[in-house]
Amino acid sequence: MGDWTSYAVADFVPFTAEVYFRLIARVSERLWPLHAVTLGAGLAAAGLAWSGRTRIAGMLLAAILAWVGVVFLAGEYAQLNWAGTWFGGAFVAAAALLLLFTVPGPRGPARPPARPPARLRTRSVPELAGLLLAALGLLVYPLIAPLAGNGWSRAETFGIHPDPTAVAALGIVLMMLRGSRLWPVGIVLLSWCLVSALTLQVLDAPWAYLLHAAAGVALLAMLWTSVAGGRSRPTKSSGS
Repeated sequence: MGDWTSYAVADFVPFTAEVYFRLIARVSERLWPLHAVTLGAGLAAAGLAWSGRTRIAGMLLAAILAWVGVVFLAGEYAQLNWAGTWFGGAFVAAAALLLLFTVPGPRGPARPPARPPARLRTRSVPELAGLLLAALGLLVYPLIAPLAGNGWSRAETFGIHPDPTAVAALGIVLMMLRGSRLWPVGIVLLSWCLVSALTLQVLDAPWAYLLHAAAGVALLAMLWTSVAGGRSRPTKSSGS
């Protein structure tokens, strides 16, 4: 067995940039004009999560994650890389956990229902980071390919392609979940962001570092919820 130190990241990327971006374009063409539906669902989920309506936001986001996991990752990406099947299953599992954590059960919703109106409430650092990531995945990501000179056919859209879906989903999840409920879903999305960022580096895509930055922001926000957020949560729930 060879020395693992002799391997580079490029050795684990079994396709070229042209093959990968042609896959992006082919999926976009095949699913058009579903982009408008998935983008609208993402904007609705972000708005609902921001206003504290976690049940519907969680259902919308879970449906999108499962869709991307089955259709893109397990259905298309797996033809280029065997890991696509595993990530597809991970996205579906994250969707199931999201439903479990956001649909009210015996213990109630993921966040306390009784709280001040959104405009009167001081927003936490994770919520603000979540809003930033949601905007990046929903609104900025579709513009990256055209601005990089790759054309609109290779633009990546929330709910169609995994990168903007994972980034925006991280943001929406940060607005909805805290503590032990945040990490299982967040780790799946963070893992894809890091794997995809490394892949894009190998493919010489300049926006790979944007994906690294998004993952870094999400990870710091998640750590914040475990430290500062964990101490403040009892105060919030005591009045419910």
